[in-house]
Amino acid sequence: GSAWIVALAIVAAISFAAFVIWELTDANPVVDLRVFRFRGFSFSTLAISLGFGAFFSQVVLTPLWLQQVVGYTATQTGYVVAWLGCFAVLFSPVAAGLIGKIDIRISVCAGILWMALTSVLRASWNGDVDYWTLAFPHLLQGMGMPFFFVGLTALALSSVPEKAQTSAAGLMSFLRTLSGAVGTAIATTAWDDASRASRSELVSSLNNPDAALASMQGAGLTAEQSRALLDRLVEGQAATLGVIHLFLAAGAVFIIAAIAVWLAPRPKHVSMGGAH
Repeated sequence: GSAWIVALAIVAAISFAAFVIWELTDANPVVDLRVFRFRGFSFSTLAISLGFGAFFSQVVLTPLWLQQVVGYTATQTGYVVAWLGCFAVLFSPVAAGLIGKIDIRISVCAGILWMALTSVLRASWNGDVDYWTLAFPHLLQGMGMPFFFVGLTALALSSVPEKAQTSAAGLMSFLRTLSGAVGTAIATTAWDDASRASRSELVSSLNNPDAALASMQGAGLTAEQSRALLDRLVEGQAATLGVIHLFLAAGAVFIIAAIAVWLAPRPKHVSMGGAH
């Protein structure tokens, strides 16, 4: 509803259109958009952008939920999320070793679907979840990350001529970073919206709230304290439902990314090109 934001969006849209026209018609473009004419690069970039957006939205939402709802400190949250790196380090040589030995689309698709599975595992979380239930999906997700990142990079760069691989690598890296930022913005906004919607549903279906308030007041709380406590309980459950919905949505995005991989042709020669 902000006129300033709308005006900036219009300026950005016009500027982006001018940028695309300029880069496509210039003999020596700063950003070589012509690499998108290669189907393998286009769909690989689409897959890595979707996957990175979904992955990064989870990386951002999980600490927010743990600290705002579950009551974890920043350090405790770090102990949960840090498990992402364990299997990621161990399986990186495996992912790199499979390049060129099997159809790279198989390993990439398997890695993305594995990450979709870990997103679904997160949907079982609740406000009283124990530490290892939180850590286990992160531990498993690390197994799929190398196949996703390394494999898609190889698939994308193997789809363009060697002379264009440096430009393609830079463009893909930029879009991956951009998708992470966009995914984070969408996820945080969607979480707020989903939490509001869930709160409205929970408030309308509370089971005898008057008795709960009376019980809390009988335990020594004032009327205001009882209402505040009940409100915090509802807010926490609503935020949990909201984040679960987004974890499932991220899983769906991973599945779309896995499908996009198969729209790219199998490369004759696999190369990491300018990604080094």
